Amino acid sequence: MLDGFKKSDKNYPNNIITAEDCLNALTDNEKKELLGNRMEIEFEAGETIIKKGLVASNIMYMESGLAKLDVLTDGQMSTISMVAPKSFVGIICTFASHNFDFSSVALEKTKISLFDMNLFEKFVHQNGDFACHIIKHMSVLTSELIHRISRFNHKNIEGSLSILLLDFSRIYQSNSFTLPVNRIEMANMLGYSKESVINTLSKFNKEGILNVKEKKIEIIDKQKLQQIGEIG
Repeated sequence: MLDGFKKSDKNYPNNIITAEDCLNALTDNEKKELLGNRMEIEFEAGETIIKKGLVASNIMYMESGLAKLDVLTDGQMSTISMVAPKSFVGIICTFASHNFDFSSVALEKTKISLFDMNLFEKFVHQNGDFACHIIKHMSVLTSELIHRISRFNHKNIEGSLSILLLDFSRIYQSNSFTLPVNRIEMANMLGYSKESVINTLSKFNKEGILNVKEKKIEIIDKQKLQQIGEIG
């Protein structure tokens, strides 16, 4: 996306403003200035993209790859969301403090574009359309995050795992995909034991909901998986 901005389209369905929409709200001169000050960094799977406590001096935009966002609350690390390509990394927290109060780890090889925070703030002050887009985008992300956390708080292992697998299916835009995490990492993301994850995957496999081969997942009965995610 950042290698060539497309023309901005203000007819957004359901008021869903994406990171790309925000960048497209910049003027041509602002886009040129942004791209001229961009720095690109690549991370391998397992590498830390953001370490909690570091100074938040940059806005991060994911060009490709996949990452997770973790927060530490009362000594317990929890995964609050996954970041897919063409998205800002933790932007709803970035403006809240001078230091990152979350961490982010690459789940697969990931390319990140870094933009100076001061430059973004400059555009917010001088470009009302851009500022409005950023506010709406952050509101959408906050709403999605609240609903996601609320859903997981009321789910058993079957419901939680179903939601996670459906998230991966949505991110990879396919019912067949290779998990970017192992069973222990999945357990940590869901707040359950490794054994619970293994047993539930095995159960879904036996019931014909999934076809599971190591990290390779094929969703056979997506409707059933969605039902489990809703009522589990």
